[in-house]
Amino acid sequence: MPYQNPQNSNLFKKMSVPNEIHLRREKVVPAIERLKTYIEDAKNAGMKEIRVIHGRAGSGDMRRAVHELLSAHPEIEKFYSAPPAEGGPGATIAVLTISPHS
Repeated sequence: MPYQNPQNSNLFKKMSVPNEIHLRREKVVPAIERLKTYIEDAKNAGMKEIRVIHGRAGSGDMRRAVHELLSAHPEIEKFYSAPPAEGGPGATIAVLTISPHS
């Protein structure tokens, strides 16, 4: 086995974290907590960009909560609505801050 402790491998971390998180049909508070954890995992894996699938139907509470978190999160440089081919108004793309050692 090449790694005795795969969790210490940057390659293992990158391969273990998906490039998007699905929050549709979840309650807002637990979904936002999951998103916070996901952002940290993505940052630790060295990812530059993530996609948050929040859905476009309903009251818009999830989208607002996601945007509120992203606008205040120190690890997020910027975010924007996904292009139509990537989810349109039902998804948000977030660009993570770049670490000095990246």
